[in-house]
Amino acid sequence: MKENNRRMNSRLNRKKKTNKILNILIGIVLLLIIVVVVNIVTDDSAEEANVEQTVSDNEETVDDTSEENSTNQEEDDTSANESVSQNESNESSSAEEDDTTVDQSQNTNDSSTTERPSSSPISDNETVDPSWEPIGTKQTGEHVSSYDSSSVDWAEKVEALAYAAGLDSSNMYVKFLGNGGSPQKSIGTVTSKDGKEIYRIHLEWVDGQGWKPTKREKLSTLEDAS
Repeated sequence: MKENNRRMNSRLNRKKKTNKILNILIGIVLLLIIVVVVNIVTDDSAEEANVEQTVSDNEETVDDTSEENSTNQEEDDTSANESVSQNESNESSSAEEDDTTVDQSQNTNDSSTTERPSSSPISDNETVDPSWEPIGTKQTGEHVSSYDSSSVDWAEKVEALAYAAGLDSSNMYVKFLGNGGSPQKSIGTVTSKDGKEIYRIHLEWVDGQGWKPTKREKLSTLEDAS
């Protein structure tokens, strides 16, 4: 009887130990499950936080890039405006320099024009202008001066007289046109049709280029003007 009781107690003790071990194992398993779940939740939270941080960083990067691009665009626009302003300033300076050059050239030409009192009693003054050019000619071959009023040479002489006098040939009378001291020189006296301007003009023939004025005298009267 006693032996049976010991066996039963022994079995009960083993069963208790087994249950205890099972409970411990179950507790360990539950603990592991909890740890795994906590780790998963923690990882997910950390990943979400990383994603949010990445998105935030990207947005900041985009904003920074936009601001940088905007700043660069403003700098480019400013540079372009400065370049345009500089070009306009340079063009304006060039135009002013060109105008100055033209003015200086005109002044040089004007200063090279010689105007002096004349020794002739009927001449107020005489002018020599280096800018006078030959008027051109339709004549070819060896030039022969002609005083036939219907000839080409006569018409070109009259054109040269009008050119030197600064008169339109239609508003001018030719009072005299004759030899100027040699076969290739002529001298003519002209007046404006209102008679207020009277000039005696010396001409010289330039081969292939026509008659060229060499001197202009402003006369006070037509008496002895030939």
